[in-house]
Amino acid sequence: MVRIRHGREGDSAGISKAHVASIQGIEGAAYSEEELALWAAGASSATYAINDPKVVFLIAEANDEIVGLAEASFEGVELNKLYVDPTYQNQGIATMLSDEIDTRVRSHGIDSLYVEASMNATPFYERIGYEQIGAHQKSIVVDAASADMKMIDMEKELR
Repeated sequence: MVRIRHGREGDSAGISKAHVASIQGIEGAAYSEEELALWAAGASSATYAINDPKVVFLIAEANDEIVGLAEASFEGVELNKLYVDPTYQNQGIATMLSDEIDTRVRSHGIDSLYVEASMNATPFYERIGYEQIGAHQKSIVVDAASADMKMIDMEKELR
C-alpha cells in the first residue's frame, strides 16, 4: 500500500535514493548515457525544500520505503520535481503525487501549474492534463562537466 505524506527532515537519504534511481532508470533514446549520468550526479547532491513554507514537498511511501517525491513552489507556480523509483513506476504513484500537489496548490488560490518536463516524462504529463507550451535547452552542470538537455515546457489548468 502506498501512502502520500509531507516530507520530513529525516527523509533526505530516502528522497535522494528515489530521485537518483528514477533518473538512472530512464530507458529509451531521449537522452544519452552521459546526459543521464550527469543528471543523476546532480540529483545525488540536490537539496530538498522540505521545510520551506513557500513549497509543498510530498513523498510516496511503500513498505516503509520512500519510492517517490514531488515538490511544487507556490511562488513560482511550478511543479519542480516529480520522480518515482523505477521499481514502483506504472502503479499510479506519480499520478497520486500529482493529484495531491494539485489539491494543495489549489488551496493556495493557484489555478495553473508549470512544469519543465524531460522528454521521457512528457507523455505522462499529457495524460494528467498538461499541455506543451514550448521547449528549451537546459544546462546541467556538475563539477567541471556539463550537458545541454532538451526540456519541454508544459502547463496545466487546475480545476
